[in-house]
Amino acid sequence: MNKSFFKELTKKENGKFDFHDKDIGLGGGVRSPNVIYKVEFKYKENEFTIINRTGTAYVGNINCKLSKTIQPIEFELNTISHLKNLFLRKKSRFKIITDNKNLDSFLRKNNALKLLIKIANKENFSPLIRCKKDELWSISSEYHLEFDNWTQVIEPIIEFYKNLIDEFEKNS
Repeated sequence: MNKSFFKELTKKENGKFDFHDKDIGLGGGVRSPNVIYKVEFKYKENEFTIINRTGTAYVGNINCKLSKTIQPIEFELNTISHLKNLFLRKKSRFKIITDNKNLDSFLRKNNALKLLIKIANKENFSPLIRCKKDELWSISSEYHLEFDNWTQVIEPIIEFYKNLIDEFEKNS
């Protein structure tokens, strides 16, 4: 089922799909599955890479190397645990960290991010999403896949990144 999801996503985004299913030796004759789903595509000269690993590690990464022609703004989105949120009683488990008021307003109004927040409030979805500059500017998301239907977050994250790219282009 997951393989067909990634194939459809690849077709939709006109990208490239790689699938690896290989057991890893853990020692003492013990082997563990290691399944990797990887999708790569471009949106307006920005390079997307989606990697989801299951088996030994249940981890999702969605990265986007941003084009040099746009002017990104640094930010971070992280999540408050369900337990901590019981005491804080916040509507959203997402915490927005940015010094830019316009970006903060954009993030709070973004429909794709609202959908991710809705999923996080129902599921054990706890991503760390960052836009920062190392050698190049990039947006990255890291999250574990230990919740039901972990593919449901991929398309809203892609949509969120595309919305950010469009917003950053306005500043260029």
